[in-house]
Amino acid sequence: MSLAYRLSLPKGKLAGQVALESSKSISNRVLMIRALCQDDFTISQLSTSDDTKAMEAMLTSDQDTLFSGHAGSSYRFMVAKACLGDREVTLNASTQLQRRPIGPLVKALKQLGADITYLNKEGFPPLKVKPVSDLGKKVHEITLQAGVSSQYLTALVLIAPVLPHGLTVHLEGQPVSVSYTLMTLSLLRHFGIAYSWEGNTIRVEPGAYHAKDFTVEGDWSSASYFYSLAALSESAEIHINGLRKDSIQGDAVVAEMYTQLGVSTEFSEDGIIIRKVELPEKPKEFRYDFSSCPDIAQTVMVTLSGLGVKGIFSGLQTLKIKETNRIEAMRTELARVKTILHEKEENGKPLIILTGKARWKDKGKFQTYDDHRMAMSLTPLACLKEILIKDVDVVSKSYPGFWQDVHTIGLKIEKVKLK
Repeated sequence: MSLAYRLSLPKGKLAGQVALESSKSISNRVLMIRALCQDDFTISQLSTSDDTKAMEAMLTSDQDTLFSGHAGSSYRFMVAKACLGDREVTLNASTQLQRRPIGPLVKALKQLGADITYLNKEGFPPLKVKPVSDLGKKVHEITLQAGVSSQYLTALVLIAPVLPHGLTVHLEGQPVSVSYTLMTLSLLRHFGIAYSWEGNTIRVEPGAYHAKDFTVEGDWSSASYFYSLAALSESAEIHINGLRKDSIQGDAVVAEMYTQLGVSTEFSEDGIIIRKVELPEKPKEFRYDFSSCPDIAQTVMVTLSGLGVKGIFSGLQTLKIKETNRIEAMRTELARVKTILHEKEENGKPLIILTGKARWKDKGKFQTYDDHRMAMSLTPLACLKEILIKDVDVVSKSYPGFWQDVHTIGLKIEKVKLK
């Protein structure tokens, strides 16, 4: 029996304070760096997400079989780390993650001399990894297919400093989710590693990571849901602690983005204050290239649906290989509120076009597709009319406290058990 929530905003007003979940993207990268560092250091405010728990468990386990669950970044980072290990390990994953590709990373690691075997379908988890003593010794310059997932590149960049000669990566194709690669490189610099990025080539110099205590900042991807809630509410003033103006996260662009959609941002010592503001005139359309911030695209789609603003989205190619095909999932779920998503090309570039204003049919019942971002991105529609979200526990993948936090600021939540 699955758990669903009936959500509504009876008073139309959002107000209160939340301590935002820490960034799992930063948490997982810093955990990898600490595991590769010769000296230990303290990580404060580590994410409590399932993904980060999976990452930490795998890094500290002495078992021969490691299980990543649904955690894609954790799995990909661990594949690279296991090549440097002291024992043979089997890296297993959930059925869902076994449908997500790993081939480009495995191919790159094999170029460096890694010993990796597919245990089921070629190009997909699970994997068997045998450690090698000379990884990157003979070959330290590789080519990586860059148009599928930035996590492949991040996995390689994180282990690069401990390779004998560092690593040079030539990127083939247009890189995706560039902001996540920049996040990784920023963390390398913070922990004492030199690098360069010129054209399509990234060079990471060999060297030891410097141990430094580290505090993880709040997650801007998670903050996007509160921006959407504010945009669709009658009034809102929400204090969100843990976010930084000088963030290394690409999703921090959400603050600037939502100024066009009626939400202001004020930075404070502890984080931000977001407020619903009246726009002189509602925009007729919203156009944005999400290449550097694909994780907030679903949130914006829902906001535009609620506002009745046409959306023109580019840079969403990675959404088709996430926890689910997020383009198809959003197309199906937004159709329940009579919003249409369709694909077209403009000057050879693929676009997603959103049209329509949310109007209820099917009583606003939404599926989540075992995808945390589907559940959280659809939630703001409750500001307009009562909705029902199924399989609500999926949010623990990235934001376990989500439901408590949205309830704290005014959302009414009722449990519904479905057969």
